[in-house]
Amino acid sequence: MAELADAHDSKSCGSNTMWVRPPLRPFKFLFNSFMFQNKKINGFLIPHWLKRELAVFGGMLLESLKFILVSVLIFGSIYGVINGPAAWNNVKWWWYVNYVDDHSGKWWGVNFPEVGMDIGPDNTLFIPKIGVQAPIVYAKSRTQSEIDKLLLDGVVHYFGTAEPGEKGNVFITGHSSYYWWSDGRFNTVFSILDKLVVGDVIYINYGGRRYTYKVFDMKVVSPSDTSVLDQGNSSILSLMTCTPVGTNYRRLIVLASQIEPDPKNNKDRESSVRLPNIN
Repeated sequence: MAELADAHDSKSCGSNTMWVRPPLRPFKFLFNSFMFQNKKINGFLIPHWLKRELAVFGGMLLESLKFILVSVLIFGSIYGVINGPAAWNNVKWWWYVNYVDDHSGKWWGVNFPEVGMDIGPDNTLFIPKIGVQAPIVYAKSRTQSEIDKLLLDGVVHYFGTAEPGEKGNVFITGHSSYYWWSDGRFNTVFSILDKLVVGDVIYINYGGRRYTYKVFDMKVVSPSDTSVLDQGNSSILSLMTCTPVGTNYRRLIVLASQIEPDPKNNKDRESSVRLPNIN
């Protein structure tokens, strides 16, 4: 029957045509779907060695694609398990802002300060747009171990930078994503900090007063760029977190200028450098 079928194929296609059938299975369907003429005028004939090389290359390419796909699936699964809460914040943001078209931020379920409300709680950072209400913890040094420990309890004010009501740069850092099984309640406090844009408002309750800041710039820097800690004479707020979410590859910096109370009334920053006690 096979001989009759081959004879039928040869007869129906003409005496000067043939089917190219590479000996290896990968991409065999591709070669079987084309006819190549023996005559140079009507087409060309694929040499046997080229058919084999193309088949081998096709098999290698197919296996490479399989490996890449499996690697992406494994990496994505691990990333999703570790950074699930942070990813959920991004999904929630997308749903309400882009689909429901609700930009109020009330769906975060956080009671944000309003004009005329009593000032409280003290030492608290509010960012209504991205649902942030977090206590500000003041570090007593710049050691990484102390900062990592304090980040479990809120956002951390960087030691040696200005405090609200002082001229200079109020520098605050927080997690974008941390191990969800850790004890901290603020592991994803800055997970969608990148959603802020110029003009968004940030509040800080400090010393019985409410300080209002308006975002004027955002940038991404390397972890070694300490220029973001520069103080200067302006009254600004800097928020920092790691980016991309779930990594410590780069640092996202959000810059905001104080608009209330009038920053002209801010006092000069007290130096954090002290001479040692000598008895």
